[in-house]
Amino acid sequence: MKPFIFIFIASLFFIACQREPVIHTAEIQFGTMGTYGMVKIISDSLEIDETAVLLKIDSLLHDVNMGVSTYIDSSVIARSNQEGFWIEDGNEIHQSHFKENLTRSLEIMRVTNGQFNVFVKPLIDFWGFGDYDKRNLLAKDSLSVDSLLNCINSHDVYFRDTSGCMQLDFSAIAKGYGVDQVANLLERMNYERYMVEIGGEVVCKGKNADEVYWRLGIEEPNEESRSIFEVMQLENRAMATSGNYRNFKILDNGLKVVHIINPSSGYPEISNLLSASIIADNCMSADAYATACMVMGIDTCFDFLLNHPELEGYLIYSDEAGQLKVKQTKGFEEMIVE
Repeated sequence: MKPFIFIFIASLFFIACQREPVIHTAEIQFGTMGTYGMVKIISDSLEIDETAVLLKIDSLLHDVNMGVSTYIDSSVIARSNQEGFWIEDGNEIHQSHFKENLTRSLEIMRVTNGQFNVFVKPLIDFWGFGDYDKRNLLAKDSLSVDSLLNCINSHDVYFRDTSGCMQLDFSAIAKGYGVDQVANLLERMNYERYMVEIGGEVVCKGKNADEVYWRLGIEEPNEESRSIFEVMQLENRAMATSGNYRNFKILDNGLKVVHIINPSSGYPEISNLLSASIIADNCMSADAYATACMVMGIDTCFDFLLNHPELEGYLIYSDEAGQLKVKQTKGFEEMIVE
């Protein structure tokens, strides 16, 4: 009887050991696109080689930037802007990143009736938010703005013009695209639970180490301090936020202008909408639609969201008394953590 008891106890011990899964976690930080990024990975089975993951991320984002960064003189977009038409020679990988950003940007331009516009770079530079923001800003005149409006509206859809003044800028979509690319990389490495973030744009997959969906904080729109306004949980989707409360310039005449440029008027958008957080199936789309919403303003943006059920939105605005208020879609409201 004793051998039986020993075998039975040993079997119980073996089964108990089997029931204790080994959870591997990693948090990897990196710099890219003029900001910071972070990847969090949870693995139920695979050990996480953080060095290998970081090297792959750095290599991937280098290729992305060589396609879409206006701050790298040898990138596809920078060379194309210099020549005034799409330079299609060179590295095929760099070309593919450029083409994906251009193609998706043109699609979203059509969907938003031009409220999102990647040809707005001359205006971004003019107001001091682009490559040439080292110069002193002067009070702007309407004739200069009108001239630039003619410029950004003179392109053809394949960026093969034209007038000699056409310029592309993917800054309102590229970070989201970078997030998507890193998420795709983790999928290829067989990781199924992760969060990828670049400059506040996020993709989440699966659950975190606490076995709940990833929780994200929505920042209070305050130019002087950083604090969490709301907490929500994101389930296998992407979220991007655009705001006008921190990135601004002061003109020589004392006027404060924000970095959201209205491509219809040519001027920085003045609105009581302070931030727009948009959820989509991919971060590239969320990033672009968040910017478009800031141009649209709160009422037009909210109507747009209601007509596009594939999107969810959380809009923070200032009422007439200067108090912060929220307008959100029903789907987003259901993601708020009580």
